[in-house]
Formats: sequence, structure tokens, C-alpha cells
Amino acid sequence: MKLYLRLILSGALLLALAFTFAACSGGNQVEPSPVPQATEAPATATSAPTEAAVPVLEIVGLTETKSLTLDEVKALPVTEGYAGIKSSTGKITPPVPFKGVALKDLAEFIGGMDETAGFNVVAEDGYSITYSYDQLNNGSFIAYDPATGDELKNPVELTAILAYEVDGKELDPKQDGTLRLAIVSAELNQVTDGHWSVKWVNKLEVKSLGAEWVLQLDGALSKPTDRASIESCGAPQCHGTSWTDDKAQEWVGVPLYLFVGSVDDEIEHEGPAFNDALADAGYNVDVIAADGYTVTFDAARVKRNKNIIVAYKVNENPLPDEYFPLRLVGSDLSKKEMAGMIAQIKVGLEPLPATAEPAPAALSEADATLTVAGSVNQSLFLNEAALRSMEVLTINAEHPKNGKQDFDGVSLNALLDLAGVKDGAKTLFVTSADGYTTEVALSDVRTCTDCLLGFTNTAEKFKLVMPNLPSNTWAKEVVKIEVK
Repeated sequence: MKLYLRLILSGALLLALAFTFAACSGGNQVEPSPVPQATEAPATATSAPTEAAVPVLEIVGLTETKSLTLDEVKALPVTEGYAGIKSSTGKITPPVPFKGVALKDLAEFIGGMDETAGFNVVAEDGYSITYSYDQLNNGSFIAYDPATGDELKNPVELTAILAYEVDGKELDPKQDGTLRLAIVSAELNQVTDGHWSVKWVNKLEVKSLGAEWVLQLDGALSKPTDRASIESCGAPQCHGTSWTDDKAQEWVGVPLYLFVGSVDDEIEHEGPAFNDALADAGYNVDVIAADGYTVTFDAARVKRNKNIIVAYKVNENPLPDEYFPLRLVGSDLSKKEMAGMIAQIKVGLEPLPATAEPAPAALSEADATLTVAGSVNQSLFLNEAALRSMEVLTINAEHPKNGKQDFDGVSLNALLDLAGVKDGAKTLFVTSADGYTTEVALSDVRTCTDCLLGFTNTAEKFKLVMPNLPSNTWAKEVVKIEVK
């Protein structure tokens, strides 16, 4: 197998490591305004700085550093959009509207940066993660379907912003801080990996990055792992570990066993991510460099060993060329085992078979309270119990008449996929219990990631939840969906 390290000089990052290892400039751009200077109140015995005059953000550029109050941040060009997240365990937080300043505008404000640099975003507790030039300027993030969590096949225009408002209100200082990161798009059509959405942000700094890189992990699961995911996991508040060598150099990274645990079975992060039983049964772990040099460990030696580290920086800097991007280090290694330029970690386990989500239990047409039929590969006869055996989603959407509220249901597109829509189909005819029929273009449904067959407070009564579609498509007491 030919092994190689893919260097992405300005490219998009790939799928973030789930064990964290765990947006379209949105609308209203305004012309840049000069940042007002904070003024001091006359010195009196009772005067005190107002909250608006207290600096909330430090921006460190290549040649200067600026401190901004919240009012000064708000005076910069505005970007708005919708953002949500997919956590390292796969949990979806649906998109909501955010307002703030695009990171690319903040970079220009401090003097700009080129393709070799990024923006390091730092939180009050010291957590940090770096956004590349490509992410700032081109929105190169992986986006997922908010309904299913699947990676979107068609790209969505994304913008990283430093947000100060959510859903029309200032951020909750306890939950989010005064400022936080959000990856926004113009519509409610995407979520991104949660590690990008840093909370309690108080500092931005231009940082030299060098080349982007990817580490390939192969075991029972296989996944490419980007720089940002490993840096996120390597934060002190997460799984970061350090080791100081005999030259007083501090190496920082993530224990090897955590990489192994993310691909040794189907549990990638939550619970016992590292499978002790499999390790006790025995397998080998190969750490492979870009030139093919390989260091092999048995599972017993790797098992929960924090003294074998995959390091990504030394003395607070990226690794030098002879080790870049990753090097094995630690007190439990000999010098010849400290391989550099790591490109792949291979765990000697058989790949897990692909599994499909089980279909709901089949019913007879007489027992069904909902039918999906017409130009499909198989008609579906369902009731509420069968529908609830599928993945139930909760979204917050704007009802045409009743305003924003939460809705529970199953993805309308998931139902159509289960039935198997035939080529050439163009329209859905939705029939209500009173015989009323609603007609919806199939193309509108297919692009609506939040469209649901919604549950109601009455058993076996269903409704269509159709965000951003006309009010007549929000059918009530739905009993039949026919594809034509």
C-alpha cells in the first residue's frame, strides 16, 4: 500500500476526528466604519468604566496589537447567517441565526495575512484553535445535513464569524461568553463540526501555519484526520499531553492510544472509546512515516499509555521540517522509535461491516395511519410507532402563522429515500384526513433539509413541517404522501 502525507497548501480540511478529537457572508454586509476610540469619563470619586468601555477582544497582528470594546467590535462590518454544530459524538444542534464580524474582516482590520498564516482563536480558559487562510477567505469547512448528520455532497457557502448576537439577542455570558465563533450560511441548511465553534473568545492572533496536513487512521474504522482536529484534541482541557526531553524541549500532543481508540470499534469518542478487551486479545499498531519507515507496537504496550505521544508542536511551535507534521515522542520510547513525519496510524483489526439503519416494521395497509406510495420502489404503510422507530429529529422553525417553535418528527426526505423515489418523479401530492390535497414540488422537498413529517399532540395525527416553504405546504392531519 502506497503511503503518503497529503499536504494541502491552501485547501479545505477533511473530516474532523470524531473523538475530539470532540458561514456565505450572511447577508447584511455594511461598509467598514472607523473604530471609535474609547473615551474616558472625567475622573470623579464615583465614576467607573461602563461595560461598553471595557475591552473584550485583543487582536494580535504581524506588526500591531489592538484591544477592542464590544461597541468597537459592533462598529466593524456585519455578517449574519445561520449556524449549528455536529458534536464529536454525532449529536446535532440545529442552526440558529448569529450576527457578528467575519474573521476575514478582522484579519484585514489588523493588517491582513497571506496563505502561509492563519488566525489563532483563543478562549478565556486558554483553549485555542487555528483557522487557516483558506477557511477565513473561502469558507473551507466540512458541512453536514442538519437532519441526518451526513456530510453534504453539494458545497454550501460558509463564513466564519466572531459572533456577539444569537437569535437577535446578545450572547449569554455564562453559556457563550461575550464573543464566540460560529460558521454561518445564508440558509438553515448546514451544521459544522463543533470544535470550530469556540466559546468565550477574548483573543485573536495571526499565526504562521506552514503547510496543511492530514493524518490517516485505519482500523475497524478508517478516517482522515486534519490538523485542526488534532490541535483541538491536544488542548489542555481535552486530551493534551506534554513531554520534556533531555534538551529541555517541550513536546505537546495526544497519546497514541487515543488515536487507536477512535478507530478500534464503532465507539469513536463517547464512553469507553478505547476498547480494552480488544487490546487484551492482541493486535499490532503500526505508526508509519511518509517515507515508509514504520514503528510497530503491540496493543498491550499502547493500552492507555500516556507516555507514548503523537506530538504536533515543540516549544509552542510547529515541528521542524525533519519531523513535520507529527512525531512520536515520550518517556516510554527509545530514540529509534521516535519516528517523525508521521503519515498514517494503522491498527491491526478487521474493518467493521457497513450497517444500514433498520427500516420501520412493516404494516398492512389496513393498519397504517400513513401511506407513502406512487412513483416509488416500495409503498410504505406506517403508524406512529413505526415512524418513531426511525430517527426522530427536533428542529426550531418559523411557522408561517404562529412564529418560531420547536417541532418533532422524522425527515421527510428520509421517508422518501426509504420508499425509493423513481427517476422522473416531480411532485408530491399530500392528502389530509378530510380529503384536502396539497401539491409540493419534489425539488423543493429534496433541497429542504429540515422538512419533517411532524408528530402532534394527538396520537396517529401527523403534519408537514416545511421551513421556508409556502404556508399551504404545511398540511395538517396527513394520511397519505403520493409521489408522481
